[in-house]
Amino acid sequence: MTIARRQLLAAAAAWPLACAPCGARSEVAAPVVAGAADTLRFVFSRPFDNPRTQWLIRVYTHLVEELGKRFVYIDVPPMRATAMVLAGEADGELGRTFDYLTLFPALVRVPEPNNAVRFAAYATRPGLRFEGWPAARARGLRCEYRHGISELREMLSRELAADAYSHVQTIAQGLQKLRLGRTDLYFDVEEAVADFLFFLSDAERRAGGLAALHQAGVVRSTTGHAYLRGAHAALAPALAAGLARLKRRGTVKRYLEESLAAYKRGLQGAGK
Repeated sequence: MTIARRQLLAAAAAWPLACAPCGARSEVAAPVVAGAADTLRFVFSRPFDNPRTQWLIRVYTHLVEELGKRFVYIDVPPMRATAMVLAGEADGELGRTFDYLTLFPALVRVPEPNNAVRFAAYATRPGLRFEGWPAARARGLRCEYRHGISELREMLSRELAADAYSHVQTIAQGLQKLRLGRTDLYFDVEEAVADFLFFLSDAERRAGGLAALHQAGVVRSTTGHAYLRGAHAALAPALAAGLARLKRRGTVKRYLEESLAAYKRGLQGAGK
């Protein structure tokens, strides 16, 4: 059973969750011998089955092959992903935010962004809005974020007392705790929550009690970038130029649309 599948099943135990593998697949492999010049091994902060993962796998397979190299994807948990790159067990990460470099300065950021990224707060209590950290502290709001999102961990730990925030493993768990009134605000990446909601069936929405869910505010806006380990710094300009070219051609947008559509077809085929 894959890591991604175990995570999905764990979420389903707490709340019905639509899940099915994407149509397009790329190789999932254990790390190969370090220093293999013809292979670049990438990790990502989302599971292999996620359609956004499939999208970036397709984009960077295209870009890496243009450099005359082989692309390999390694499916590991988010917190282990960066550690593998720093240790030389992987060659890069498919997507982290612009300021991720300040947390891990040994990495090399590909300057051309993959996409825009917004960190948002969500609530189910009617009328509740995120009005800034001073207001959240003054009101004693109970906050939560998804484990593995380093930027949110750093933000909440800096702005809130240790007993005022917590973390969950999945979006499903975060939204369920909002619904049950165990937390007041849930923080995550906007596109991740949007994808999660988009792929739920009407029955799952009703079962999840999502009618009251609303975005309570945007905490931060930035961009997402691929990162390389230091030994591959010379490849960053070529990857950036290739990515910019694929954007101009509409290829990056098309790959994303096709990955989302393939995932939705998989859900429909599974009768979700």
